[in-house]
Amino acid sequence: MPIIDTGKFVSDVKSGGFCQRYIFAGEEEYLKRHYLSMLRGGVVRDESLAAFNYIAFDGEEIDFASLTDAIKAPPMMSEYKLVEWRYCDFTKMKEADLAELDSLVAMHRDYPYTVLAFVAVAGGMDFGTGRKKSKFLERYERNFDILRFQLSADKQLYSWLKKHFDKEGISFGMDSAVRMVERIGHSMDMLKGEVDKLCAYVKSKGRGEITPADVDRVCSAVKEEEAFAFSNALAERNRQKAFAALDILRSEHTEPSVIFAMASRTYTELFDVCMLLEEGKRAEEIGNITGMQGYKLRLYLGYAKRHTVGRLRDTLTALVKVDAESKSGGISGYTAVELFVSKYI
Repeated sequence: MPIIDTGKFVSDVKSGGFCQRYIFAGEEEYLKRHYLSMLRGGVVRDESLAAFNYIAFDGEEIDFASLTDAIKAPPMMSEYKLVEWRYCDFTKMKEADLAELDSLVAMHRDYPYTVLAFVAVAGGMDFGTGRKKSKFLERYERNFDILRFQLSADKQLYSWLKKHFDKEGISFGMDSAVRMVERIGHSMDMLKGEVDKLCAYVKSKGRGEITPADVDRVCSAVKEEEAFAFSNALAERNRQKAFAALDILRSEHTEPSVIFAMASRTYTELFDVCMLLEEGKRAEEIGNITGMQGYKLRLYLGYAKRHTVGRLRDTLTALVKVDAESKSGGISGYTAVELFVSKYI
């Protein structure tokens, strides 16, 4: 089975029946991090030995020599070890690179104690379309367990939110879930931060229930028109409009991580439309595949004329890197957002 569901993955990890090789791909960065963390916890059970049994690399281009050395090194006082390569972009691989990946897979079979995980940037793996698999998927689906994390629909987010509040023992109704998504948006990273704030708030009040009024009182709002204006400016490649929208978001104290999430969603949706247009798909087919309809679909079909698939892929790669660096000691806050807008619009 080329693309496995998360249920099977969780079951495998809990039972210790790991696949030897994984690819985590798709647009939803929160879920990729979540399930990768789950894999790490399943493989590296003794944190005191993590320095020996957990090795992580970063980079768009894979250093196969370093990866080979890491795979061959035996685990320390453990049955397994985990080796990760994060932020890679399989779509930029030439045939020579793919040949090296083939050799790596063949070599890896001789070292079953190493669990290998590749984490692709958003747009960094071509899955093909509903009717036809990509060449990459056809080539590697038998060699990897592949997990695809797509952006979540509203109903999926409602269920996901409820699970988080249930875990805290806090009652959370559908009206509050709808209000959270309306007020905050669809970014799981952003929503999770607001879940934590809401839990702390109601517990401090000695209560066990979240209401829509609590959402309005506690949660940082990302107004739809402001988010829409910023997203449109990115899609239009209009730097002046982007900075104007960014000023408004800043005045509303919108977290930079939220702004990065908005940008990621915009570029990911635009990437899908551009790729399907490049494949010769008609507007109706694109709407059925992406779920876009009506006004939004017409907008994005127009915006797609101002971009190329290659440029959008590069932009998404850069966006992930800038966001990650801002969270790990690099340039952060609104400065990081402004630099991104200046360079990539």
